[in-house]
Amino acid sequence: MIRFLQLVVQNGSFILFLILQTYCIYQVIQYNQRQKDIYIYSSQKWTNSLQSKINTVNNYFSLRKKNDDLAQENANLLTQQLNHQSLLNTIVSIDTNKQNKIDSGLARYHVLAAKVINNSVSKVNNTMTLDKGSKAGVLPGMGVVGPHGVVGIVTDTSEHFSLVMSLLHTKSKLSVKLKRSHFFGTLSWKGRNPEIVELNDIQKYADLKLNDTIVTSGFSIVFPEGLPIGTVDAFQVEAGGFSYSINVKLFENLSALDHVYLINHLYKSEKNQLENLSTKYE
Repeated sequence: MIRFLQLVVQNGSFILFLILQTYCIYQVIQYNQRQKDIYIYSSQKWTNSLQSKINTVNNYFSLRKKNDDLAQENANLLTQQLNHQSLLNTIVSIDTNKQNKIDSGLARYHVLAAKVINNSVSKVNNTMTLDKGSKAGVLPGMGVVGPHGVVGIVTDTSEHFSLVMSLLHTKSKLSVKLKRSHFFGTLSWKGRNPEIVELNDIQKYADLKLNDTIVTSGFSIVFPEGLPIGTVDAFQVEAGGFSYSINVKLFENLSALDHVYLINHLYKSEKNQLENLSTKYE
């Protein structure tokens, strides 16, 4: 309080000037119609401009919230879709009352929505960073898909973030197949066009056509069978070769990703432990 009084005393002349200036402006506006009209018009224009900026900011954050909610809703729908596909391959048991009962192991997949907060497509080995980490249930080895197709695989996580090796990485190897003829091969990237990846190991006697759709094979537990990848853009057989060299145009534009979806197979550890036993017989 004392400090405030000191400031008033030290700046008394200036404060008095402001008070008198404000009073004069008030008198001019109050008793002159033209000045009053100018004041009302200016104040309304300034108020409207300020309100417009406030609404723009509010709409931006509201839109982000709606986008996040929509992404999570899509994740829930994708979870239902993947588990419904499992239902088609699940034997329905019948209890003693002759009522159908679905095996509790039906729910094999859980999908989590995440936002891309860093991404690259111009390097030889490209990665992206997501805003969800181990605290949200993200684990290394989870598959990542976008709205239109497969994106990559989670390699590392911290508490709040995760790192994804995208399809545009020379160490990325993905088991895929031709949707129409079911021949399978391996998808990889040679570090060139970010819209094109290569499909190898498809034998030259396979039924192959331009624009054939490429999907995940389901051989890897990372991705369920049938997730979209892209279409055959070009293919050839090298002289003396036994398999096609195929260019695949990706469905997903990896340079324009906003939200993605992480797929977790709930029984991945069990499957890996069982398959590791096969080394005993090698």
